Amino acid sequence: MLLSNLSKVIRVNKTYNFNKNKYFSAITSNSKFTNNKTLFVYDKNKKIKKIYLDEVLKNKTPAIISNKYIKNLKIPQFIVSNINFEIYYLLTKLHSNLPFKTLAVTGTNGKTSVVWYISKILNSLKYNNTVVGTLGHFVNGKKINDINLTTPAYEELFRYGSSNKKEKNIFIFEASSHALEQNRLRNYPINIAAITNISKDHLDYHKTFSNYKKSKIKLFSNHLVNSGFAIINSRLNILSELKKTLIKKNVKFKYFGNKNIKLIKINDIVYLNINNIKHKLENLKLKTNIELENLECAITCCLALNISQSKIIRVLSKVTNPSGRLQTIEYKKKKSKIIIDYAHTPDALKKILLAYKIKKMKPSILFGCGGDRDKSKRKSMALIANKYADKIYITDDNPRNENPSKIRKNILNYCSRAMEVSDRRKAIKLAIKELKMNEILIVAGKGHEKFQVLKNKTIKFDDFTVVKQLLNK
Repeated sequence: MLLSNLSKVIRVNKTYNFNKNKYFSAITSNSKFTNNKTLFVYDKNKKIKKIYLDEVLKNKTPAIISNKYIKNLKIPQFIVSNINFEIYYLLTKLHSNLPFKTLAVTGTNGKTSVVWYISKILNSLKYNNTVVGTLGHFVNGKKINDINLTTPAYEELFRYGSSNKKEKNIFIFEASSHALEQNRLRNYPINIAAITNISKDHLDYHKTFSNYKKSKIKLFSNHLVNSGFAIINSRLNILSELKKTLIKKNVKFKYFGNKNIKLIKINDIVYLNINNIKHKLENLKLKTNIELENLECAITCCLALNISQSKIIRVLSKVTNPSGRLQTIEYKKKKSKIIIDYAHTPDALKKILLAYKIKKMKPSILFGCGGDRDKSKRKSMALIANKYADKIYITDDNPRNENPSKIRKNILNYCSRAMEVSDRRKAIKLAIKELKMNEILIVAGKGHEKFQVLKNKTIKFDDFTVVKQLLNK
């Protein structure tokens, strides 16, 4: 679209510094994503630092759309009154091929796995799908690029969700509590909203657990369309709150984890129970309670997409875990297993430790806690490790701007029998060395991450790669 056509598409009150017609194909409110074909959206109601405007100029954006004229900025500026309305209208023109269905998944743990499982099912059945989340941007299972936020900005949702083809496309994304609280989704239509679970997390941002829960419920109250589907974990202790929200919207409910849709493991064989009818699942790769609960959610989402249960069941054996989620590395020399997982909340840590308890033998755990984040969970994670783990190794996660030794001390105060090894690589090396025959070691906290953040430094570090290197020595 040409800049000169802007006033034909949206209601522009006044134009400044417009002296050269240029072409653009996208808009963004994130200065990092500006370029010579992407306009920058400036909302006066949001505090935007000067450094971001400097970045916009540096990236040679063709123009700015704003609800306030910015002085001393010699760049074309198109001033509008209702910026949210005009931006929405412009986005629908720029991205005309919107998804056939949009599916958003929220929850404290399991979002990434559920989104991944849904995509795996859709790929196996040849349904066009786009995925956006922690692991990046994928189209029909092929990774396109990384993204800097679990849930991207409003304008990016339109960009990722739209398709160049007129074929029906299903758009699946993770909805984080930060994005929901910040109203990053705005009026982007959600046809299916799913929730995996809720436990304490991100209290550094939300301050209270009550606020955190409210942010999650916003996916259903503020963003799910009235004709949509709500996919709910029947194990949640906030069912009454959710029901009240959804009854007002007159949406359809689908529960998982109860008699409607439940995965049951009997003697290492998994059965899918749908409306009290059992289906034996042959060659299913997912076996732990964590995996099965997430798979229940994914199956329920696919049923809400109007895919027949016979088709879904046929391809479940092809579903595997995403990178950094319960990734298993066999240590053949000791007939042991090393599990790489992103577990970084008390609930996730407890679940994974219980999932890998074999009879009376507890797994060992290696973990740390991130700096500049919710400090309250350090005590809980330490107590959980102390109760449910065999050997415990406390090391650095992403200390960021906090003193790493203080973070480790916070944990060790409630887990005195743990061994402290500050260097993560050395800690992993020691934990592997101390593994005995048939034991399980869980390396937790970083999962898919390929780096460690220490103050202003980002160091390459990948738990999976490090473990493989150490085993091959």
